[in-house]
Amino acid sequence: MSTKPSKYFEASSRNSGRPASQLISVRLPEELLQRLAEIGNEEGLAMSDTLRLVLERGIRSGKKTQRGSKNE
Repeated sequence: MSTKPSKYFEASSRNSGRPASQLISVRLPEELLQRLAEIGNEEGLAMSDTLRLVLERGIRSGKKTQRGSKNE
């Protein structure tokens, strides 16, 4: 039996005053889950907050990259 993904994260999920969110299910390889846990634990974040942060950062950087590639 495998470990629950949230067990990798030291911080528990807590309400940080953010607006209501949607529950989604994502399958991640063990290696990626561990890398996300490292990021979350360094910043003191729970799993859901870490995923949100990483996705927001990726989307922001992706928009800049897409704009640059359209002009090439």
